[in-house]
Amino acid sequence: MTPQRCIVVVPVYNEAATIGALVERIAAASTGGWTLVVVDDGCADDTIEQLTAAATATDRAQLAIRLVSLSRNFGHHRAILAGLDIAVREAQSTGVGRIAVIDADLQDRPEDLRTLLDASADHDVAYAVRASRRESFLFQMAAGLFYKLLARWARSPVPANAGTYSVLSLRAARAMLDNADENVFFPGLRAWVGFAQVAVPLDRDARGDGHSRVGIRGLVRLAVGALFGYSRLPLHLMVLISAASLVLSAIATVVMVVLKVTGQVAVEGIPLIIVLIFFSLSVLAVFLTILAYMVSRNPAPTQVRALYVIADETCLN
Repeated sequence: MTPQRCIVVVPVYNEAATIGALVERIAAASTGGWTLVVVDDGCADDTIEQLTAAATATDRAQLAIRLVSLSRNFGHHRAILAGLDIAVREAQSTGVGRIAVIDADLQDRPEDLRTLLDASADHDVAYAVRASRRESFLFQMAAGLFYKLLARWARSPVPANAGTYSVLSLRAARAMLDNADENVFFPGLRAWVGFAQVAVPLDRDARGDGHSRVGIRGLVRLAVGALFGYSRLPLHLMVLISAASLVLSAIATVVMVVLKVTGQVAVEGIPLIIVLIFFSLSVLAVFLTILAYMVSRNPAPTQVRALYVIADETCLN
């Protein structure tokens, strides 16, 4: 089999501790003629200095390295799309057929890029599924719950334990760029665009420096964005809550009427007002749910700003 040329997209945010080793390992995995597109998502440490030093020591024929600097920190998944944008243009001009995405924290092994490339020979997308992961028990529990919810309620199936590590054909990458929206969740968008996809079980290492760049707030924001952007769970919760409220308020109203008619209890004053307000709000919630369902069935584009702004592009070797 003829070795495939590949463009590798790597978003970085304060990855000074791992970027040198990442470049070295990707260069070792390269079969020649690969390009590494590093997206600087607003690094505040010496990541770029470490990257520049590593690029100087890397043979361009083995791995050409390009730096794409964003104007500020836009977030991990938007940085990936910025890298895909550059990579697609590069691939179209050079005839490269595959684009890979990998994080810079060394949890995903660069040596597995060849495995993903081989798997993508007959598919548009080959994505890594975590065969094992080295994180805390609490994190694994939270991740498991998130993927179960997403798999159960997603508009299109989102594979469990599938992160950003993947290899894409040009048409799959273009489709992702054309259909990205405000709530970018890369694995969900990758699943949504379809095409022939294959899962490749791969082991995952611990983070290179032992620390996550995202943090709890970032993970929660990402999870909420994914659930609202790529699943029907919020709409179903709205239906359930509004229907339950309407039923309970209706029962309370009937009980109050029966008690009043039979003369057992004189229901009046504040309790009556509370029940009537609760019933009115429940009816309103039902109509809002219907409206939300209609909007979800007929989405209209609302994003008018770009998802990222590229400030500069530089060849480093």
